[in-house]
Amino acid sequence: MFKHVALLTVVVAIAGVLAASSSQAANNLMPLTRINNLTFSKPVSLPGVTLAAGTYAFESAPAGTNPNIVRVMSPNGQRQFYLGFTVPIVRPRGVKADILTFGEAANGAPAPIVAWYPLGRTQVMSSCIANPPRRCEG
Repeated sequence: MFKHVALLTVVVAIAGVLAASSSQAANNLMPLTRINNLTFSKPVSLPGVTLAAGTYAFESAPAGTNPNIVRVMSPNGQRQFYLGFTVPIVRPRGVKADILTFGEAANGAPAPIVAWYPLGRTQVMSSCIANPPRRCEG
């Protein structure tokens, strides 16, 4: 009788460990990647690159990597224009719920993208892609 109770206890303990580890593994499989296709009517800039007017795929956490990495590609994914680390910032209160925040540019120069607020984020966070990051502080 004691052996049956001990065996049942071990089986229940192992089942509990397996259930806990499988739910943790399922959480790790949730996609980190967020992709927004954004269209610009005028040229814009990111650190080290100017994007001509057109449509671009903005991707956070490419291939499930760090959510603080942003990649900008052609909509079909064939050409990469930008890849860089970002600084997470909280969207300031009272700011319009735009997807992008632009900085100031010299007359005739493309407007720099300072922050991208990915659609589909559950948190009110953005990826500050300005260089240097202090320009992103709200």
